Amino acid sequence: MRLWRAPRGSGLVYGVLGAALLLLVVGALYDAYAMYHYRTWGYQVAGEAARMGTLQGADLDYATGAVTLDAAVAAQAARQFLLTALPQQPLTAYAYDIRVITAATGGTLPGFPPVAWANLDGGPMSLSQPGVGVYLVMRFPTAWLGLISRDAYQVHVFSAAQVSEIVP
Repeated sequence: MRLWRAPRGSGLVYGVLGAALLLLVVGALYDAYAMYHYRTWGYQVAGEAARMGTLQGADLDYATGAVTLDAAVAAQAARQFLLTALPQQPLTAYAYDIRVITAATGGTLPGFPPVAWANLDGGPMSLSQPGVGVYLVMRFPTAWLGLISRDAYQVHVFSAAQVSEIVP
């Protein structure tokens, strides 16, 4: 004879709720890792595009020994690199902005990048020599957080490269 009766089936309810909660936590962790992945990949792509633009646009004036940067060539090389690299990832949308500093002493572009925390150093693009800056905004889909109306994340990244020395 039982003196105390346990409620039957409550373990099943707690099991289902626990499994659903575990599934949401794992999904959130997966999406957080995806955001880290896309942010890291974005910094790599922006950096490579800036370096490509700087390499293609740089020229050495042999008469004066001064390094110059052709803004049109540098911007086109960076743009071409981005247009080749960006379709390799499943991004839902992207936009980019490429700026070139051609002054031999470099300079600062106030307000670029438009989102200050996109630059890992913080603040505006500031170079000590001619260079190229690439700002990239990417939207990528979420895997699990769409269940709570979070269908995509937007990531802002910025990278710049400058000419340091050309050895003929």
